[in-house]
Amino acid sequence: MKRLFEHKYTKYLVLVLTCFVFDACKKFDLPPNDELSSGVVNQSTANLDGIINSGYGRLIAQGPPTVNSSSVFDMALYAEAMGATRTVFPSPQSGANAATNLMYNFSMQPDNVFLARLSRNLYVPIASANSTLFYINNTPPADSEFSRQKDRLMGEAYFIRGLCFFYAARFWAHQYGHNTNTSGGGILLPLEPSIDGSAGVKRATIQETYDQIISDLQQAAALLPVAYDANIHGAFPAYRFRANKAAALAVLARVYFQQATPASYQLAKETIDKVIGNTPGTITGTPETGNRVYSLQNDITLPFNSTGFTAPPANSEEILRLVNSTTATAGYTNASINITNESGGNPQSRGAARWFLNRPTPNPPSNTAVTTSPLFDDVVNDRRFTQLTFNNAFAGAIGNQRLTQKWGFQTQATLIGMQTFPLIRAAELVITRAEINAVQGNTALALDDYNLIRRRAITGYVNRTLLDPAIGGTQAGLIAEIVRERQRELLFEGFDFWSWKRMSAYNAANGAIYPASQVAPLTRGTSTFEWNSNRTLLKFHVDDLTLNFQVGLEAQNPN
Repeated sequence: MKRLFEHKYTKYLVLVLTCFVFDACKKFDLPPNDELSSGVVNQSTANLDGIINSGYGRLIAQGPPTVNSSSVFDMALYAEAMGATRTVFPSPQSGANAATNLMYNFSMQPDNVFLARLSRNLYVPIASANSTLFYINNTPPADSEFSRQKDRLMGEAYFIRGLCFFYAARFWAHQYGHNTNTSGGGILLPLEPSIDGSAGVKRATIQETYDQIISDLQQAAALLPVAYDANIHGAFPAYRFRANKAAALAVLARVYFQQATPASYQLAKETIDKVIGNTPGTITGTPETGNRVYSLQNDITLPFNSTGFTAPPANSEEILRLVNSTTATAGYTNASINITNESGGNPQSRGAARWFLNRPTPNPPSNTAVTTSPLFDDVVNDRRFTQLTFNNAFAGAIGNQRLTQKWGFQTQATLIGMQTFPLIRAAELVITRAEINAVQGNTALALDDYNLIRRRAITGYVNRTLLDPAIGGTQAGLIAEIVRERQRELLFEGFDFWSWKRMSAYNAANGAIYPASQVAPLTRGTSTFEWNSNRTLLKFHVDDLTLNFQVGLEAQNPN
């Protein structure tokens, strides 16, 4: 019976690779799909590494024109759309039926193709991870490389699965803390290979969902090496650009933080210390990083246009970047990925141009440069404003919009086809630790990390104290200011919507810790939406439910 199952599964995996990995082959040096034939897919460590590569490929690569996949870049873009009006606004250039506008209005219907693309680009990597774990545990390769690569391959599989489950949980499940143990309130958690091509599982609870995410990332952190080592990984050069121990820990810290409880905040802080050291205000190497120091870059543009894999690292701030490894293995330093349908095209219709920094009040006239901001408190010296945002001067654009430079924009009307996406960088960990310490009442430690972020970004910056007028001498004032600093630092990176839900859940359980302005309902026309409104969840695509024998349309997120 087992042999029959394995035979069926091998044929299934070949089908999966044929259907879903084809667009990733060009990006990740996989052999043509017909070479991964039945009976050979698990016969070499290189083939297992190829399956892992295909998982990363779905997260970064645009598919063929008929696929138009949603990359992780697009997922950040969609999150910005869902949280818009807090720090960014929609552009009139966005079409009424564009995915970003539908997400902004919480009106995307379950038959919308973008939902299918989004779930595909999360659950296909999960399938790759499950495939890898299945073969390692049941029919491992017999070649000489396998013993040296086994832990790394398993660690990467757990990392990919935990990361994708987390993305899925944020889009399709309520914030942790709301209906956490309600049956079917979480996401689909397939942990075994599928024979029929569907997930084949019911919706878990939110608690079960987070337990699985945390377990996967903990196992990833335990198994992954601290860094690429040419003596061990030399036969797999693409691994230089994939997850290591620090990446797993950094994402795990992000998950703990999103859980929004006092206990999970403490776990997040302890996990952050394993990546950037345990002394707020400084960044040091640790045993978990192989003593690599993920220091903040003085040049604030480097985290968005250069990789950290040169010697010395061109971008020390980068913990993990999703890159085109075909080019990477040739030794390039400007890592780039293809941007997908929603964020591609000419400069007037590019997705990243569809959202712009909140304007000052009153709005400047059309075709007038925006030189001030309600978010940035120093628009002259803060290079995150002067260098990472710019006025929209594209032909036919509305001039009183200030857009992001983070995703490769230029200030002339030229098509830019390649982008770069840092999945996680040290600055996120620093400002997260600052916020946690502020909430815990460790104001001096919180200020150390807060000032570290601002010293790097603001020319001529003088450290602030608790008595600074921007803070007001209170813990509450410090929390409010650090939340604003988090918005400045991570602007246009897809964080603020999830922060709104997290802070709202924390307040709901622990009192008014975060300022009312940061947890206020979102407004869309005459409608308002609370953090735990069903409308703030994406719908599952109808095929994800009807093609899964364990669930049906009754498992859909309610209106």
